[in-house]
Amino acid sequence: MRRKSNTSFLEWVAIVGAIASIALLVIQLAAYSNVRERLPVGMIIGGVPVGGLTRQEAQSELQRIYSSPIELHYRNAVFNLDPAQISFRMDTEVMLTRADTYRSDSNFWGGFWDYLWRQPGKSVEVTLKAEYSETQLRTYLKDVARRYDVAPIGGIGDPSSLNFTKGQPGVTLEINSSVAVIDFALRQPVNRRAALTIFEGGTARPPITALNQTLNDYLKSKDFKGVASIVVIDLRSGQEITVNPDVAFSGTSVMNMPILMQTYMNWGTDISPEINTRIADAMTHASDEQGNFLLADVGEGNVIRGGDRINTNLRLLGMQNTFIAKGFNQQGSGAFIKTPANKRADFNTKPDPYIQATTNDVASLLTMIYQCASNGGGAFALAFPTQITQAECQAMISVMAQNQTGALIEGGVPDGVRVAHKEGLTDNTYGDAAIVFSPNGDYILVQYIWTPEFLKWEYGSTLMADMSRAVYNYFNQPPAGQK
Repeated sequence: MRRKSNTSFLEWVAIVGAIASIALLVIQLAAYSNVRERLPVGMIIGGVPVGGLTRQEAQSELQRIYSSPIELHYRNAVFNLDPAQISFRMDTEVMLTRADTYRSDSNFWGGFWDYLWRQPGKSVEVTLKAEYSETQLRTYLKDVARRYDVAPIGGIGDPSSLNFTKGQPGVTLEINSSVAVIDFALRQPVNRRAALTIFEGGTARPPITALNQTLNDYLKSKDFKGVASIVVIDLRSGQEITVNPDVAFSGTSVMNMPILMQTYMNWGTDISPEINTRIADAMTHASDEQGNFLLADVGEGNVIRGGDRINTNLRLLGMQNTFIAKGFNQQGSGAFIKTPANKRADFNTKPDPYIQATTNDVASLLTMIYQCASNGGGAFALAFPTQITQAECQAMISVMAQNQTGALIEGGVPDGVRVAHKEGLTDNTYGDAAIVFSPNGDYILVQYIWTPEFLKWEYGSTLMADMSRAVYNYFNQPPAGQK
């Protein structure tokens, strides 16, 4: 009987143990089922750990983090960009659906086994899926640029040294690269800050009006009592300055320039050796005799007819105030030509009645020659499409560049700088017209000065050389950091 009782006790122990094990298993299964309803441990969405959270909790956490402002730095300025300002939006439905896929695709019993043994969940990361309006971001950055950019400030001219003081460098927001760094910051769950990309440029060239002011101040400082006429043209930008540009002056030997133009129109590049020699003498030695010979040559043996042809072509090119009515220093009278410039009552330089020019006209002619030589275009191509070629214009510049005087405009530029020019002098009038091929840009400079009394060389040539130096210094200021 005792043996039977012992057997019955063991059986009950086994039964109770089995029931307890089943109950524990059920409890653990219920607990695991609850855990499995949440995002698995180790789950990361958009860099944010969301393991153990429900879908709604994960969505709220992602929204909290990614709706926080971005801290932007513009030099020393710090300000915040609210992602809502640029319509930043996460596609949480897609991201959570992908996270659910990782959960539902995992083996239930394998997961349960890991749960029982407290094994760490497998790390799974879902990439951030978000978008925003780049147009709104660029608009925002343009507003930042308007508020924080600093325009470069050009220096001013010094009429005593003929140099230009350095200005202040500018600061400019680089919008394209700033978009990229903000895009990166928007997608980070931590350290949500970005240093905007800026460009700190060198000092700006002074405005060309500063050159105008410097030239005027210089003339005042020299107590200049006559009439000065100056035209400067930046051949790169087309900007120009003028001082009394439409005043009539004695044309002087500067008028060999339109004679040169007409000679090439008549001969082309197939010029005889004799004509070439006479061109060189007229352009480099200011020979009136050679200038008159060329004038007669383009007039088929008649100086007056040659002048008429030149005058007609100058009018076609828009030059109303410049003309040749007879030869240089020749006896006899020619036809006096009335122009807007010589009819002015406010200025009277007592110009030669028969050979006159204005700086504006001469500068226009040089600009046309330069444009034609550079690309075959400009006014010559429109007015004389078959009569003046690019090669002929290049030849004109080459001839003028052989005229090396070392004075007047040339006296104001460093040695080695190419200057294609023609000068001319009378007792009261000095003129010089040039294309200057400077290191930092080509430019036109035309100058005429006149005084009521005899114009001494030491005074007049220094004035013109100094003004040329100011123009050269304006175009060729040293880079920022250099003196």
